[in-house]
Amino acid sequence: MKYDSQKKLMTYENPIDCIEDYIYKYDLDSFRDSVNDLSLLYKGLWDSYNINVSWDEFNKIINIVSYFDFKKKCKVSKNIYSLISIINEKIKLGYFNYSSKLETVFFKYQVSVKGQNILTIEQIESFLDVVISECDRFFPVFYLYFFKKQDPEYALKTSLIDTHGQA
Repeated sequence: MKYDSQKKLMTYENPIDCIEDYIYKYDLDSFRDSVNDLSLLYKGLWDSYNINVSWDEFNKIINIVSYFDFKKKCKVSKNIYSLISIINEKIKLGYFNYSSKLETVFFKYQVSVKGQNILTIEQIESFLDVVISECDRFFPVFYLYFFKKQDPEYALKTSLIDTHGQA
């Protein structure tokens, strides 16, 4: 990897190298699964999020997936898909989904870098910020759904407060 004179631009062969170098500064727990995969643990507002960053070299896409790690496993009703659908309407970038195989909710965000051989620090900060902020924003909703009442309306109404005006 090479930096420009202001240490803002990074040229790369594999963007996972850039991302790994960037997060190394913040002393995050990370593990390089393979040449194209990086896993890290990020402490958010509500919980620590397992984030997997992978590089799709053929399509030139960086995939970022954050899994919620709910300790208590419980039987999940089909209402989870209604809840996720309502939440996804409120998100501008990325989406939530439920994996029945892993029995967890995850957030997925994809960044296309086709035609670019430069990745800026601001880009890395931006896409990691999107993932963390959306996970922090909706963690209480999923927590209430899984541990209190499996009712999407209850979880949304109790967790999300939309503010209007200025304080």
